[in-house]
This record gives sequence, structure tokens and C-alpha cells, in this order.
Amino acid sequence: MATSAGLIACQGLSAVGVGARGGGQTRTRPRQGAVVSMAVRRGRASLRCRAAVEPDWKTKQREQDALISVEEEAVKRRVDELLAPILDTGGGDGGDATSPASGAPADLAAKIRTASRALESGLVERETEVRLLLLAAFCGEHLLLLGPPGTAKSELGRRLSAICGGASFFERLLTRFSVPEELFGPLSMKGLENDQYVRQTEGYLPTATVAFIDEVFKANSAILNSLLTILNERLFDNGNQRIKVPLLCLVGASNELPESEELDALYDRFLLRSSVEQVSAGSLATLLTMRAGSVLPAGSEGSSSSGDGGGGVGQMSCDDVGLSVSDFEGVKAAAQAAV
Repeated sequence: MATSAGLIACQGLSAVGVGARGGGQTRTRPRQGAVVSMAVRRGRASLRCRAAVEPDWKTKQREQDALISVEEEAVKRRVDELLAPILDTGGGDGGDATSPASGAPADLAAKIRTASRALESGLVERETEVRLLLLAAFCGEHLLLLGPPGTAKSELGRRLSAICGGASFFERLLTRFSVPEELFGPLSMKGLENDQYVRQTEGYLPTATVAFIDEVFKANSAILNSLLTILNERLFDNGNQRIKVPLLCLVGASNELPESEELDALYDRFLLRSSVEQVSAGSLATLLTMRAGSVLPAGSEGSSSSGDGGGGVGQMSCDDVGLSVSDFEGVKAAAQAAV
């Protein structure tokens, strides 16, 4: 009597059949190929079920995170290598506070160390981002911060303007419905009366030294062309005139990578890019301690006056940084002359 094929295919168990000779019972096993094919079918079914349950945006987000993490560690190491000689206070290559190992002027090195401490004060696990921020400003480049909400991206952008003495600051949150007037200024009514299409740029991006633009990849085509020119050439077309923009560094922030191809040029303008992650579980205790110190009354045990050097969570240290816009521009000019 033939073995039960249905029982073999569905359950993958040994079938019990009646032998053709002598009426005896014999135990038969399924072929190895049948077992393998069943495992393959079950694996494919499991993948189909998982694909059906997991939304497309989740899959795309995972792919984006993987692409970012590939370069993240290399960037961190490179930044540490570039800034270590400057921040070196003495040790290693014979550098000290008077003569840094990098060969930079002693007063400038001291200012950079003070600025680094001020930018890091009140923040947890943001040392790499702070150094990238300083590196971008001294190189005259722009920094892109990618990460979920609540990771201090906006705070880092604002702090850069705080350490630059005499720097004008511009900040804006973009949406898909943002208009050019929000970034570049309103149209001049008097100019329109005289048949001139010019904008009142005072207090807007074309006159800013340091800028922070949140959700930068929400920029539409009406904003994109002028923004690209400002970022790359430091120029702005106002009517029939092309004016020079004093922009030192623009910090862009986004929760996601650009999706459309027309934003590739904007993404390319950010030479330095960093993925900003949530505070790790191991640093939550430090974060809560800093938060508790910032809300306790002054003079009480554990208050911020005796805690982290004068800065609670999100509060920048009040130390006199002493950096000016000319310091940043001077480092960039010296680097260009040495090439």
C-alpha cells in the first residue's frame, strides 16, 4: 500500500503504511528533498507575512540608518584626529598651554578649548557633534544634523552663534508650504513702485553670519535655487544685483534623508554630516542628575551651582569664550593660503 503523501507534505513526519508483502507494517520516511522544499516554502511564507506586516517607511528608515552608521564611526575618528592637536593642553608631542602641539597660536587654542567646553555644557553625549560644529565653522563649511526629534539639534545650532562674538543669527523652520519671503525677506513696496523687484533682506538669511534651518529638506523649488547659491557661492541675487552674503556657517537639521532627486544638490552642499542619536541607556542617569541639578534651588545639595560647572540640561556655560568672527575667518584664510 502506498504511503500517505498528504501526511508527508503537510506535517513532514514519518508515514505509517501497510507493506505489500506478508501484510506486515513498515515505517517509511519522506525524501530529503521533500523536507528541504517544505522548509524553503515555510521560509518564504514567513518572509511574505513579515513584509505584509512591516510598513514601507519602516523598511526605508532601517536602510537609511544602515547607510548613516557605516560612515559615522569613521567620521568620529577623523574629527578626533583633526581636533586632538588643537585641543591638546600638553602631553604627547611636547605641546603645552603656551605652545600647543598643533602649532596654532596659544591664545586661539585656548579660545577653542573654552568654546568646546561651553558648547558641551548642559548636554549629554554630544562631544562629537560639538567638535564637528567647530570644525565646520573654522573651515567655512556647513553642517547637517540627522536624527529624531529631541536630540538637541536646534540647541547646537543656536549655541554656535552664542560663541561667535558679533555674529548675527538667523533661524527658521521650513515646511512644504514655506515661501521665499520667510528666508530671504519680504518684497520692497517702494521698490515695486519704482519697477524694481528687490527684497528687504535685513535680519534675514542673506545678512546672517550664523544660521540654523530646521527641516531643511522641506525646501521647495521656489526656495531651493537661491538657497543653493547662498550656501555654495555666498551670493544672493536681489533684483538685478548680486550681493555678497557674510554667512560663516549654516547648520541644517532634518529627521529624515531627502527623498526627491531635486534635493540631492542641497544634500551635497553639506560637507559635514552627522547622525545624532538618542541618549544611550547608560547615560540616562547623568541626564537625570543634570536635570535635577538645574531645577533645584540655588545653594541646595546637588544644585547646578555645584554640579556640572554652571549649566543645567540645555543651558550653556557662562564662561567668556572670546572667539570672534575674525578668528574663524582667519583660520580659514590661513588654511587656504597653506594649500
